Amino acid sequence: MAKEYYTILGVPRTASGDEIKKAYRKLAHEHHPDKKHGNEAKFKEVNEAYQVLSDSKKRNQYDQFGFAYNDGGYNGSQAGQNQGGFNFNQEFNQEDLFDMFGEMFGGFRESSAGWRDNEVRKGEDLFIEVSLSKKDLGTTRTIEYDIQSACGECHGQGVARGYKIVTCQTCKGAGQVRQTSRSGFGIFSHVSICPTCKGRGKYPEKECPICKGNGRGKSRRSLELRIPTDLPHMYNILVPRGGNTGRTGNDPGDLVVNLKIK
Repeated sequence: MAKEYYTILGVPRTASGDEIKKAYRKLAHEHHPDKKHGNEAKFKEVNEAYQVLSDSKKRNQYDQFGFAYNDGGYNGSQAGQNQGGFNFNQEFNQEDLFDMFGEMFGGFRESSAGWRDNEVRKGEDLFIEVSLSKKDLGTTRTIEYDIQSACGECHGQGVARGYKIVTCQTCKGAGQVRQTSRSGFGIFSHVSICPTCKGRGKYPEKECPICKGNGRGKSRRSLELRIPTDLPHMYNILVPRGGNTGRTGNDPGDLVVNLKIK
């Protein structure tokens, strides 16, 4: 008897690829055998369903010839290789694996250009909305706003005077640590942010007593704006590097000022 893969994932036959992936991740997370109330049989069943429905070619064949995916593996040809019809050596999207196991084990994920490469992060962008009346057109307006700027004590480095920045010995400067877990499907490695250096790869021997190692603190800044006489109802002004200073001396973000006529 053909397996009802759509029923297993709890999605309609018209479900999009994103809907199928979302349902799969939720169920795989719920039934993973390493979890306290996991269900290995359900986990295998969910994986088998996703392997078919996430592949456009296999899904099309299944929709037409559901019996081709009966017990014993895809097209009945891999019963000796699969466990309940699921084979980890089968085409399996690496991105999906990373997402799924990151969610299962409390991991952290960003794009490939993110924390995996220990990317230096700039400060946050700021957005300020300024309400104007028509009589403000053609005049100069000064606005004040709060900002996170470089700490004056440590000059944004986050380290106390007389001390230095050292390489993290927990992750050896990588900014991330790898943990290995074993399950019925084999051994899996879980990569997460280093808890010692918070992903930086380095940390101060002693934190700055003023900013507590952050490298920045709250300050007040003013900006003088020349309001055009022909300003439309809404207008944005971009101030490059006018936002918050990045942590531990990294570049600041940008400032966006939204001018709006009442």
